[in-house]
Amino acid sequence: MDKAAFLSNIAARLGRAPGSAPAARDAIGVPDFWADCQTSHEERVATFCARFEALAGEVIRCEDEARLHAVLDETLQAVRPRAVGAWGKDAPWPVNVEEILAKWGARRFGEQSVLDIDVGITGATCGIADTGTLVIATGGAAGRTVHQVPLVHLVVMRESQVVQSLGDAIPHVRLAAPGELAPFVHFISGPSRSSDIENDQTIGVHGPARVICLLLQDGAGGA
Repeated sequence: MDKAAFLSNIAARLGRAPGSAPAARDAIGVPDFWADCQTSHEERVATFCARFEALAGEVIRCEDEARLHAVLDETLQAVRPRAVGAWGKDAPWPVNVEEILAKWGARRFGEQSVLDIDVGITGATCGIADTGTLVIATGGAAGRTVHQVPLVHLVVMRESQVVQSLGDAIPHVRLAAPGELAPFVHFISGPSRSSDIENDQTIGVHGPARVICLLLQDGAGGA
């Protein structure tokens, strides 16, 4: 098929004459019913947890910081890592877990090598309820190596960071400086998985085989 015939075939399928301009679109973006979706805080959190877990992620809801610290420590004891890595102290941690990181001698990004860690501990920018996705903006002390290299990724986050949609998450993808975009943004929906070889799904090929989100119930409310 020559070029003219090829383009004519495409134009016919689009319902317009070859060479004509595309028709004006009546709407741009998501439908109003989707953009205007209103849910309560508890509904968003429940949806995020259910969808993240449906994608083989793990969520542990903690009623206060003391419980989160205890769960983080217990999880590390269960995994028994040879080496633990974590974001640097100046990273945008949503929960203070310095006591547990010190107990486990965590290697801090920007201060020590984290290339051979078994567990990486980070915060998160937000969670998306619609897709069960963690959004992590990295840069500076919040190094992406911490959650890309190890077999286990532990995330500490507050329930108030859970938003409804991807559109709601975009304004949060910033660093400390107002208006400054993060150099890298990662969207994590459960552990790494690949079906590149004969459609046989394998977990943990391109990243962590387990992703565990410790979610602090910080009492956020409203729609």
